Amino acid sequence: MPKASFLQLISFLKAFFTDESNREKIELFIDRSVNENPWFSETLVRHAMQSIEEQFFSVQAWEEFYAKHPVQAAESKNVGIVLAGNLPAVGLHDVLMVLASGHQASLKLSSQDKALMQLYVLAMQSFDTAVPVSIIERLQGMEAVIATGSDFSGGYFAHYFSTIPHIIRKNRSSLAVLKGNETQEDFKGLAQDIFTYYGLGCRNVSTIAVPVSYDLTPLFDELTKETWVLDHSKYSNNFQYHRTLFLLNQIPHFDLGNLLVTENDDFVSPVGVLYVHRYLDEASLQTWIQEREEKIQCKVGLEIGFGQSQHPALDDFADGIDTYDFLINLS
Repeated sequence: MPKASFLQLISFLKAFFTDESNREKIELFIDRSVNENPWFSETLVRHAMQSIEEQFFSVQAWEEFYAKHPVQAAESKNVGIVLAGNLPAVGLHDVLMVLASGHQASLKLSSQDKALMQLYVLAMQSFDTAVPVSIIERLQGMEAVIATGSDFSGGYFAHYFSTIPHIIRKNRSSLAVLKGNETQEDFKGLAQDIFTYYGLGCRNVSTIAVPVSYDLTPLFDELTKETWVLDHSKYSNNFQYHRTLFLLNQIPHFDLGNLLVTENDDFVSPVGVLYVHRYLDEASLQTWIQEREEKIQCKVGLEIGFGQSQHPALDDFADGIDTYDFLINLS
């Protein structure tokens, strides 16, 4: 889409999702979303939609993005997008980037997140049926692909799409680095980085790195306040399951009542568990991070502030790969 048309689309989407005449339709798709994925509580879905509205449906944000990325693709190509389903409408950023760059978006939806993506496509086509976005069953005839999945499926995607330009995303999680000068407000923000979306997203903090002598008690005092996560049966079941495993296997841990905290150098922790790495000095911390770079999505406390992991800017690209640059340079 030309820039002017794309910006009009963004303005339309902002209005679409705040227009009361669309409320009944939107609520129907929210209900479908809650029913198709047991992790998608109504609260989680509404939170995701609100974040999308604030972060992605701002004409000003896109104008600022275009100011930094003024070039569109010289030729429109058909870009296939294999969408993940761990969070509601988690692949919408990729869809918008494809359209913003001047390409066509062909979406292969996750079975775990169909309803919301169908809603957003419907909204786009309500603006103009000629908007180059479609939902397909098979990725055939694609000229490029962006695929998000697990470590296992990522290997399959890399092989399957090896003959065309591609971005393949695998499992990642986020890290928080504490130095010893954190405030209570920092801990409140970190709690959001850990618990938002029940810890299911790649931008959720699953591991914290702290100095050897760091006292975790002030952080624990804040984390224990987030009891709302236990209202979700799947989170509660995960928490209880790992609590039992830790007890049976005599794994040293802290039980916060809503989160298990254990020292572990593995990076991606299970839902309901937070890993702790204790570092000796700055040099050893940097070495430890470098060894896990391919698994790290965000570095809270280093590259972004506490409480900011779930508020990415348009150009906070997943896996550190500039999606827009990839798209405008397709040949």
